[in-house]
Amino acid sequence: MTFSRFADKIDGLHYLAEKMELSGSRVRRYLMKTPFCTKAEVLESHFDILQKAFDILETPGTGPVVMQLKHLFTTVHDISGTLEDLKQHRVLDEIALFEIKYFASLCRDFRLLCEKLDFTSQAPDCLQPVFDLLDPDSTGTAGFYIYDSYSKSLAYARKKAAATDPDKDLALWGRATDRVLQEELLVRKELSAKLSRMYDVLQSNFDRLAYLELWFAKAELAGKYGMVRPVIVPATGTGTEVFSVDGMVNPVIADILAADGMTFQPVSLMLQQGPCLLTGANMSGKTVVLKTLALVQALTQFSFFIPARKAVIPLVKDVFLVIGDKQDHYRGLSSYAAEMLELDKIMGIVKEGADVLVLADEPARTTNPAEGAAILCALIAFLQQYNVRSLVSTHYGELDVSVRKLRVAGFEGGKATGRLDPASVSKYMNYSLIEDKDDAVPKEALLIAQLLGVDASFIQMAQNFLKKNGNERIQTGA
Repeated sequence: MTFSRFADKIDGLHYLAEKMELSGSRVRRYLMKTPFCTKAEVLESHFDILQKAFDILETPGTGPVVMQLKHLFTTVHDISGTLEDLKQHRVLDEIALFEIKYFASLCRDFRLLCEKLDFTSQAPDCLQPVFDLLDPDSTGTAGFYIYDSYSKSLAYARKKAAATDPDKDLALWGRATDRVLQEELLVRKELSAKLSRMYDVLQSNFDRLAYLELWFAKAELAGKYGMVRPVIVPATGTGTEVFSVDGMVNPVIADILAADGMTFQPVSLMLQQGPCLLTGANMSGKTVVLKTLALVQALTQFSFFIPARKAVIPLVKDVFLVIGDKQDHYRGLSSYAAEMLELDKIMGIVKEGADVLVLADEPARTTNPAEGAAILCALIAFLQQYNVRSLVSTHYGELDVSVRKLRVAGFEGGKATGRLDPASVSKYMNYSLIEDKDDAVPKEALLIAQLLGVDASFIQMAQNFLKKNGNERIQTGA
């Protein structure tokens, strides 16, 4: 599974990719092809590199060299087509030979800057043999020409062609220029053959320059959003690993709030193996918690630092974020049908033994309450049976399940005075997660509606129905 595939199913990855200052589509392709890493030792080595890049950016005095490095990234040409020609042992034209020489010159410049920054472990290899091959007259410039010094026959043919006047003998001049082209082709064949034997180091350097740019772009992103290096916990199969994050922030929503002069309230939580229910009223941020958790897990396993104060992240084989309000228009499915098929796919993967993280937002919300509650209870029972680390949000109360519950603290109406402006509701929301021993789901909708100034008679009718339905449930239970 690649970054591109994950970005299509987990909100925030595309957004952060756009926030990375990449030089162009060439490097973006490398980012999108990044594999979802499940090996702790590989991730730790990646985080060591990223930490080094981050420390360089934070070190006073490195700014000018870093700026030179960033400028140099913008001068790298996409020579993937030329490299493929070398791999296939095709004959390069003069433009392609220039690309290779210019690339070799750039690699030298990149290496010098990496040496200044003490970042040589990620620097490209020296391509001096490549440069010298394409610079037989030792000009030292990045420009390329099929020099006479490559071939005595070429030099003779050019001399003869130059001495021939096409106005006096066009046929002789034509034969002379054809001979020049033939000799140049022989030179290009020889150069291409020699460069083909250098394909591996050329391709490796081309890859290295993309990854070098990605490391510094990730480090810069980490500085911008206050991201930190997570502690990695390898999957042991014992079911004892604990996911713990302190001060988690969603960068997408944080930016939206910042534009309105507000700040995102960091969230902390801990998830053991097995399911956990997340409750809270509408507008309480349950969906945001689930989306941010998915983002944190994915960022970790794509070798990014994460937006939190600190975190301990157990590795998983996959992350599933089930948001049940999306219809599958391509297959003509309702949101409920699409959600059920997605859950069915997840359960099949779990039964095969894959260690995954499941985050489900109010499953079965779009069907009738009785069946919806039953489906939710069945899902929780399944997740318990297979000991799947999971967080499931719900509006349903009084569920017949014995499972850990977290609740969003929710709307603190006591702090509100007078009529609320719709844009100010979030100021009175407490998004902290607290342990919840109560089976009932918080009822805050009518209070919020009242404070927003919704018609008083309408509010009263709703309250009457709420009291009536509550009494009926009590009588039925008796």
